[in-house]
Amino acid sequence: MPQFGCGAECSGFYIVDSISGRVYDGFGIIDLPRNWLEKQSGEEPPRIQFMPDSRLIKINGCPDERDCGYYDYVIDDGKGLRLIGKWLLPEEFQD
Repeated sequence: MPQFGCGAECSGFYIVDSISGRVYDGFGIIDLPRNWLEKQSGEEPPRIQFMPDSRLIKINGCPDERDCGYYDYVIDDGKGLRLIGKWLLPEEFQD
């Protein structure tokens, strides 16, 4: 999955079907808010988690700089990403 930087604390990506060659648009993702991360234990999760042997993509951050949280998507053939689950951060941690 091609990833690229889109500014400080930001990543973007595209999805490329390795069989058909079709390219699907992704979106930009900024980091989870620092005040949220400071209250959590452990390491900061990667913004984008993609497993080559799975159709699951996990987004940990703020897609398009809003609605910060944890998202699970699957890749639908011919359609791109389909949201299958999300957990938004509490309101006080939203920018």
